[in-house]
Amino acid sequence: MYTRILVPLDGSPIAEQALVHAAQMAEIFDAELILLRAAFLAQVPDLDLSEARRVLVQESEDYLDNVARRLRGHGRRVQTEVRWSEATEAITAYAVAQAVSVVVMATHGHSGFEQWPMGSIAEKVLRSMQVPVLLIRPS
Repeated sequence: MYTRILVPLDGSPIAEQALVHAAQMAEIFDAELILLRAAFLAQVPDLDLSEARRVLVQESEDYLDNVARRLRGHGRRVQTEVRWSEATEAITAYAVAQAVSVVVMATHGHSGFEQWPMGSIAEKVLRSMQVPVLLIRPS
């Protein structure tokens, strides 16, 4: 039923609460977990953000690698993906392009310079996806 489970993460402990549910689903369905992080900086005229972008992508890759290592330690098949895009676009585009079976994500997290409700991202993802989306409320 579910063979590829997409788990968007923003680096927050709240977003990581979706991992428990996704890992359980992966065990039940013998599915692969795909950890996705969107890395994005708004363009600022006359400012070269290439170094900031490189650092943000590297930090995102390191973060996902650490999470993946923990999951692999429990016998899960995991791949990671960092996309340079706004979160909703990154999640929906990846899900369609890679034919994921289900998206499992928390409803609140953070991104950017301030607290940003992952809930609004989750709502946009829910409205735009053709596959099931499991939204996890933080405990």
